[in-house]
Amino acid sequence: MKRFPGTIGVCLILALLLQGNHCLQAQLSIPKSTKPQGAPIKTSVSVTLLMENTSSALFAQEWGRIFRDLNISIQTRRSSGDDKPEIEQNVRGTFREVRLIGILDRRGEIQFPGHQFARKDVGKLKEWLNELKTYGAQGSPDSKPLWGLSADQFRTVFAELSEPAPVNVQGMSLKEAIGKLDFPSTLPVRININAEKQVSEKYQDLKVIPDLGKLAKGTVLAILLKQYGLEFYPSRTPSGLLELVVTPIGSVSRAWPIGWELKESRQKTAPRFFQLIPVELTNVPLRDVLMAASKASDIPMIVDEYAVQQKGVDLDQVKVNISKKRTTWGILIRNAIGRDGLTRKLVIDERGQPFIWITVFVPKVSSAIRK
Repeated sequence: MKRFPGTIGVCLILALLLQGNHCLQAQLSIPKSTKPQGAPIKTSVSVTLLMENTSSALFAQEWGRIFRDLNISIQTRRSSGDDKPEIEQNVRGTFREVRLIGILDRRGEIQFPGHQFARKDVGKLKEWLNELKTYGAQGSPDSKPLWGLSADQFRTVFAELSEPAPVNVQGMSLKEAIGKLDFPSTLPVRININAEKQVSEKYQDLKVIPDLGKLAKGTVLAILLKQYGLEFYPSRTPSGLLELVVTPIGSVSRAWPIGWELKESRQKTAPRFFQLIPVELTNVPLRDVLMAASKASDIPMIVDEYAVQQKGVDLDQVKVNISKKRTTWGILIRNAIGRDGLTRKLVIDERGQPFIWITVFVPKVSSAIRK
């Protein structure tokens, strides 16, 4: 095939993907068969117990037996000054690994983030472990109250944030975008003073960049705030009312997530993302490739503009070159962004709609290396 300069190359890929290539359209169509595609998400849970002192070691053997009876891999070691309870998660393909780090105190009780168990609480422990195996580290939105909310309050918040965004906020200012999302008076958005200061000092003229029109309110709010270096979390006021609090990134230990873990396999969640397509690109800007891929696969591919800018990557200056071949959108996007230190993750919004979150790759550092 004849090679084209950048501008013509963009037109060519858009034309091939969106207009006249019947073969490609057939490849990207959703299969009519209802037969599940790919394997379901499989989850393993492992536990590390950190012993506070010598006396707590007396209970480690008994807890080891309890976890082994529950088919949970367990390790124990002495706690150091920097250790704290943690829940970590890593997803590779259709395999999800949840790692729990708990403190075993001198009374023989173990503490995980948000959970504490005595030896008589084996039933409660088993129920929690089963929830982790089903939903991953974030837990079930239907049964796990967070941020100090009751289960009913969390369901109320989650239901509102699962509503489709009423408008596409692309091109709006921060306050205009939040207003257009039309949150009810029973769940107002409150921008705290530190967030207000950050926006006025650094981002007063910044407009929302990504196209977020098809996503749920919670995901839209989380993504547009991230562009301004902000995040949000649901809170209960002293009077018992609910609100969404906007704060600078890192101000709270847990913010509302940008995307949720998949409920089904990647292939079943986003089949078009994994189907073969013919492709040949010459000097095409990465942002144009992402835009074309979003439209052709019908899966929003959304860039973490804040993190990418912090890293100093300009998506309009990064050029993609691919010799004539057949590949999948997943592989194409992975290869296109990988050399600039970016990564992509397939997640779902509060309504279960898939999207690709493209952000900066941050390598995991084990606790052994940190020491």
